[in-house]
Amino acid sequence: MIVCEIYEKIISELEKHIAEGLLNGSSFSELAATVHDYVNKLGTRILEQIIEDADKAFIDSTERKRHWQIVRKDTRGVLTEMGQVNISRNYYRHKKTGEYAYLADEVLKLPAYDRVDEGLKADLILKASGMSYSRAGRANRHAEVSRQTVMNCIREAGTLIHIPERNKKKQVSVLYVEADEDHVAHQDGQNRQAKLVYVHEGARRNGKRCELQNVHYFATTSTDNESLWIEVLDYIEQTYELEHVERIYIAGDGAGWIKAGQNYLPKSIPILDAYHRNKYIRKAVGGDDIQMKRLMDALRAGDKKATAKELKICYEKAETDGHRKRVLEARKYLFDNWTSIENATKYPDVIGCSAEGHVSHVLSERLSSRPMGWCLVGSEQMSRLRAFVHNGGNIHAAIKKQRKNEIRLTRKKEESIRKRVVKGFENIGNIPVLQMSGRSSRIYLILRGIQHGSLLYRVGG
Repeated sequence: MIVCEIYEKIISELEKHIAEGLLNGSSFSELAATVHDYVNKLGTRILEQIIEDADKAFIDSTERKRHWQIVRKDTRGVLTEMGQVNISRNYYRHKKTGEYAYLADEVLKLPAYDRVDEGLKADLILKASGMSYSRAGRANRHAEVSRQTVMNCIREAGTLIHIPERNKKKQVSVLYVEADEDHVAHQDGQNRQAKLVYVHEGARRNGKRCELQNVHYFATTSTDNESLWIEVLDYIEQTYELEHVERIYIAGDGAGWIKAGQNYLPKSIPILDAYHRNKYIRKAVGGDDIQMKRLMDALRAGDKKATAKELKICYEKAETDGHRKRVLEARKYLFDNWTSIENATKYPDVIGCSAEGHVSHVLSERLSSRPMGWCLVGSEQMSRLRAFVHNGGNIHAAIKKQRKNEIRLTRKKEESIRKRVVKGFENIGNIPVLQMSGRSSRIYLILRGIQHGSLLYRVGG
């Protein structure tokens, strides 16, 4: 069936169903679903025709007759976002080398053995970054797949890393690096850390809210802290002129893996984030607002002796062993991170750390907010996928970049076959409905709009 006949047959069926729907009282939403179904049907048939035309072009070519013999004709199914596409094409054997190939597949860069199209894979991966594998597999009613298929698509994609392309490096005097972790349940019963690090250029007020400028995320569940910080350093070196950077603030809760960043990032200055500092202060004062103010004043002044004095008062006021234990814990935490506390008061361009919120938004929303158990590979891939998506990465482009195209035809021959396929689509203007004398029917106006790449033709009077 040629392309013109495909258009005419399916559009005719659509017109009939629309008319039936209108007479039977179908709602706008139901009519939209009907149109969607037929547009997808039209798309799958066109794709099937493209493969058939490419294969026919090769059959008729002198190169094929000289070098390749037809072995048999095979059919394979490829699931796309529009639905199942059943492709029929010939299997060839090279007369000299004895190698076998589906040459039409190669010309159109259709990977061997794939049952799911790259575009659908990308869509499934994107959906799975925000919902369960099962829900992602059911999200498109025209291309439903199992949760296992969704997981396989993610595994096949591997680790996705997005580095924005820039013509030249940026010059900034200060960079901010913030870090925190989530705790993710795994199938072996253990909770493991999912670490989040993000780099930005400071905050800008937008109404009542502050927005971080040019944020870039890094996430992992690996225990390899060195690889994580080297990845952060590589990004900074690729994005910024390091010689112009005067300070890199590393803000966090004082965890060992966060402190380790100072060993990799030049000109780095540790900062203890106010959230965790205040958390331990509240533990120490036990609800005494006056004592809390005195302790906070001492910390903000960077006065270690005054801080020790106020903590001693907290200890003496404590009425239970539990409270006294909490005071000692707070004292140890604050003094272990004293340099980071001092730095927060020493440098005027230090800003508040919002790592808790970012961890919730980037990691917890998918990894730990619902009861689930991850495998090690799954949690690592999902944490990195979440960072990739929030960094603005294009999943389809990343998958396409990974693809290896092995074409046995010359570039010239490939272009020749593609041009012959194009000719089959240049006859859309010859569809009988477009040649009729009455130029006011709705089907005429719709198809004419498709022909010219627009649907801006007025339907009706």
